[in-house]
Amino acid sequence: MIRVEVSNMNLIMSSRELFLILDDCKKRFESINQKPEKTEELFYQDVKPMFELALDKVQMWKPLAEEWVKMNKPKYIHSAQIDSTIDNIEQIVLQSFYKDINKQRFHNLYNSVEYVLSSILSEIECSQ
Repeated sequence: MIRVEVSNMNLIMSSRELFLILDDCKKRFESINQKPEKTEELFYQDVKPMFELALDKVQMWKPLAEEWVKMNKPKYIHSAQIDSTIDNIEQIVLQSFYKDINKQRFHNLYNSVEYVLSSILSEIECSQ
């Protein structure tokens, strides 16, 4: 029982960290007038460090989320969605830096990730 609670707490914290990254990306994406052109300097100074941070957070989140799905078998979250969520987070981070990205696509990706993270957090909160 204690192991499950610790695992759930780690998943909650990890999910919230991903929410912070997503919110940062959304703010950056929506400030479209302030985005610089694609350059190598932008990539190495801003894009790459943020992408690597997101990857680190996702790598901590993934095994926790997969284990939680396997143990709890939630009705609306499946293991395939965990992998899709990771891919979507990567795309959100990258797309948030550039002007020439389709707004609809960005928001669809964002909403998809938000749904999975929110659903996991809600399910954990309801089970406690």
